[in-house]
Amino acid sequence: MEDFALKETKPHLGGAKVTRDKLTSTYDLVEEMLYLYVRVVEAKDFPGKYVTGSCDPYIEVKLGNYKGITRLFEKQSNPKWNQVFAFSKDRLQSSVLQVTVKDKDVFMDDFIGRVQFDLNEVPKLVPPDSPLPPQWYRLEDRHGNKVEGELMLAFWMGTQADEAFLEAWRMDSIGIGSDRLAHTRPKVYLSPKLWCLRVNVIEAQDLMPGDETRFPEVFVKAILGNQALRTGISMSKNNNVMWNEDLLFVAAEPFDEPLNLSVEDRVAPNTDEVLGKCAMRSH
Repeated sequence: MEDFALKETKPHLGGAKVTRDKLTSTYDLVEEMLYLYVRVVEAKDFPGKYVTGSCDPYIEVKLGNYKGITRLFEKQSNPKWNQVFAFSKDRLQSSVLQVTVKDKDVFMDDFIGRVQFDLNEVPKLVPPDSPLPPQWYRLEDRHGNKVEGELMLAFWMGTQADEAFLEAWRMDSIGIGSDRLAHTRPKVYLSPKLWCLRVNVIEAQDLMPGDETRFPEVFVKAILGNQALRTGISMSKNNNVMWNEDLLFVAAEPFDEPLNLSVEDRVAPNTDEVLGKCAMRSH
C-alpha cells in the first residue's frame, strides 16, 4: 500500500539558481534519471578486406548485456555516424564500456578493432555544463595491441535534461538481448509555454433569427481546442445585441488551433440555432 500513498516532494520551482549555478528547467518537476551517454561521431583509416579492398563498417557499443549498433556503411573506410546511445545508470551491468568496430560479412562479421573505457573515468555533466568535445581513439585488437584505424567518440554521465537525450537510442528500455533495443528512442514530453487568451465579446449587429415573431435569446459560444466557453444571453430585445463579456482561455504554443466563434439563438430549452459563425487563427 505504500506504493500508492502520498509522498512529499520538494522540486525546485520558478527558475531560481540551485547548486553549481544550475538553472531550473522543464525537467525540474521530474525525478532525475542518470544515463551513460556514448556519442559515436566518425572513424578513419579502417583497413579494407583482403579480396575487395573495401570495408563495410558498423559500430557495436556494449555495456554488459546491453548493446547498441550504428547503421552500416558499405564500402566506406572513413564513415560518419554521429549517433548517440544512452544506458540507464540504474541498470549498468558492467564497469567496462566496449566500443567495437566490425566489418559486415555474409557469414560472420569481421572484427576490426575496439576501444574500452572504465566507467570510473567517465565524467558527469549537469546542465548548463557544456557538452564534452569528442576525441580520437586508436583501435586495439583483442589483446590490447594498437591496430590500424581510429574512432572519434565522446562519453559522459548525464540526466534526461541533457540535450542529447532527445536523439539518443535507449539500450535498456525493453529487455536484455532483444534485437529491438537498437531501434528504441525516448519520447520526451516538454511542458508547453502557456498563455492566457482573452476574448472580449462586445456586440453583434443585424442578426436574422429564424423566427421573427419572438425576441431572440442570443449568446456567443467560443471553442478553442477542447475548451468551450459561452457568454450569457443578451438582454437586448432587438437584432442588435450587446454583451461586453470576457471569455478567458488557456492557450499553448504554437497556437495551431483556431478559435471558433458562433452566435446562437436559444429557440427552445436545450435547442440552439446557429445564426452565424467564424474561425480565427493566430498570425
